[in-house]
Amino acid sequence: MIRYVKICILSLYLLLRAFPVFPDQVIIDSTSQFEFARTCMERGEYEMAVGEFKRFMHFFPDDSRVPTSRRLMGICYMKDQRFDAARDIFFNILKSEPESAEAGKARLFIGESYYLQGIETEAEYHFGQIIEKYPHGDLKNAAFYRLGWTRMESGSWKEASETFRKVEKDSLFYQSSLELAEQSLGGEELPYKSPAYAGTAALIPGLGHVYVSRYRDAAVAFLLNGLFIWATVEAFNEDHYTLGGILALVEAGWYAGNIYSAVNCAHKHNRKLKNDFRDGLKDQFDLRLFAGAKGYVGLALTFHF
Repeated sequence: MIRYVKICILSLYLLLRAFPVFPDQVIIDSTSQFEFARTCMERGEYEMAVGEFKRFMHFFPDDSRVPTSRRLMGICYMKDQRFDAARDIFFNILKSEPESAEAGKARLFIGESYYLQGIETEAEYHFGQIIEKYPHGDLKNAAFYRLGWTRMESGSWKEASETFRKVEKDSLFYQSSLELAEQSLGGEELPYKSPAYAGTAALIPGLGHVYVSRYRDAAVAFLLNGLFIWATVEAFNEDHYTLGGILALVEAGWYAGNIYSAVNCAHKHNRKLKNDFRDGLKDQFDLRLFAGAKGYVGLALTFHF
């Protein structure tokens, strides 16, 4: 009998080894999921990071890191240049938690999204709102700092300098702002070209392009307009009025295009000067993110949230 029981137990053991009752399972814990999402973000895999942050919030809706995850999703969208999607997240935070600390951070990132997108008026509005509603601390100083850069983007060099000087001494932005307050004034001394003068000079085909140092374009404009004018005059001299009329219409288009091109080249010249000048300045406001041991997220070289 005992031998029979032993044989049964051994047979059951071998059967369980061959055919497990429970299949292998993957158990997700909140910390591992959050860290994996953040790792995807740090690797620049922003679309995957967004998906993993959504998964984290779905499985762990009561976790204290849910607000951080939501903010990181918005930042992933910004880094991926999906600015509208980023603003949807941050505006929802503003609506749902208008008086919270999260609202101030959301407003800052909304302003930053507009700044990165090159929409200066909206960026200025949101940075101004931060300065008005958060008159103390890092948020205000960050807004002043970014507002200075926004005004440089629009070519308001003196206003930018004055804005940089408003950053407080105890801010991590202070030293950089002090330097930028002086450096930004150099934007007023850049050798800009006058679009109005370029257009006036272009009344003589090619001369407007010479003014903005586009000599090849100047030669093309002079030759094409000269040939069409000569051909038009010859057609009328030979009593080919229909042909002369057609050539005159075509030449009018070339002539107007020559003036427009000269004005446009002056604007491009000025824009390149401004961008090259700004690119030569050091920007301490950087969206390279880091997270501390407790999951707080900040901006590199700036401040902790």
